Amino acid sequence: MAGRTLKRNEKGRIFVDINRQTRSGWYHILPEYSQFKYCEKVRLKGFDHLPSGFYKNDGYGLTGAGIELFQEIFAKYRKKIALTVAASGKFRFDARGSTVAVTIPHKILTDINAEKRTIRSRRANEVQASVRGFLATHGPRQFSQFRNAKPEYAAGSLARILSREHVTSRMNQEDEAAMQDFIPAYISAISGTIRSTRKIQIIAESINAGRKVYLEKVLREFRKKLSGKVQNESAWQKFLAQHILVFRHTYGEVLDRESITIIEGKYPDFMLVDPYSYVDVYEIKTPATPLMLLDRSRNNHYWSAELAKAIAQVEKYLYNIERNADTFKTELMDAKGIEINVVRPRGYIVAGKRADITTSRMRKDFRILNDSLKNIDIILYDDLVSNLEGFLAKLRG
Repeated sequence: MAGRTLKRNEKGRIFVDINRQTRSGWYHILPEYSQFKYCEKVRLKGFDHLPSGFYKNDGYGLTGAGIELFQEIFAKYRKKIALTVAASGKFRFDARGSTVAVTIPHKILTDINAEKRTIRSRRANEVQASVRGFLATHGPRQFSQFRNAKPEYAAGSLARILSREHVTSRMNQEDEAAMQDFIPAYISAISGTIRSTRKIQIIAESINAGRKVYLEKVLREFRKKLSGKVQNESAWQKFLAQHILVFRHTYGEVLDRESITIIEGKYPDFMLVDPYSYVDVYEIKTPATPLMLLDRSRNNHYWSAELAKAIAQVEKYLYNIERNADTFKTELMDAKGIEINVVRPRGYIVAGKRADITTSRMRKDFRILNDSLKNIDIILYDDLVSNLEGFLAKLRG
């Protein structure tokens, strides 16, 4: 008939009837086949031809995972299924009537079938590898080529895994280690399949994407700690020792307390080494550390006792490092294999918040006090946040 697509089996029975003008029709599952027990006919919506996922030579029903789909629904509701396969739209399910009404978008049906093919391929590979391993064990001379037999990768497996929701949030350390090994190997392998300029673009995009994810994670953790009611100095020392290179990215190496042994029994929280091997000293206080106190008689501010003590300590660190520069450099080379330069090192104290400097008088006095320090700067916690936010904004483009 004009405008209709009909398919008949060898006995002349029609099992496909589609109206090409209305793009709708039916696929009839014939009574002699097993799927008829679950579903007698499938409504086709949005198609002018028989889509994939159906047997095309006779009315057997759905291919791939179709039989399992029918069986699982029927096992729960014990009612026949009124199935619609739609070219677009959403999955719908209604078991309130005399039949179970199910609408499945064709893409979902295709994905289910692809998943089943992958599973079958993987199982076949595993069985083959097991048989080869058996032969290599019991016939080592005849089947030596199978000695290290392992299942082969089934194409499409990775794509289907990565398309699932919440993959990254549920990865464990084993998954992360595997990805760290896989990504460089993958980037190296693609050189033969794409132009070098495209490869460089992929590498750059991968690095930037990974960097953004990591920086966003650090920033979230930093903000959470910054808003905490209790501020613990040792916790901040540990956090910044791990992540300081994110906030101060002009440096390339962190030297922790264990690396610093010549400061007369007192150790800076850590030291940073820049790309030219020059070292600077970092002392970590907390965001709650008071910065200044007001001298009401003179109407100006001076360093708080806690911050003045930190400044004096850092000055002593700088003095001792310069005084013992040769010994320090030798011991660090022996212990860490790091060659450094000690030439007028600077000291940095991370303490307090700019949000606590609330008046123009305070802001002016803070600038004067900070500028008056010799080789020492006070870095405020919220300034670290602002710097990282600016850096992330540039990465996001």
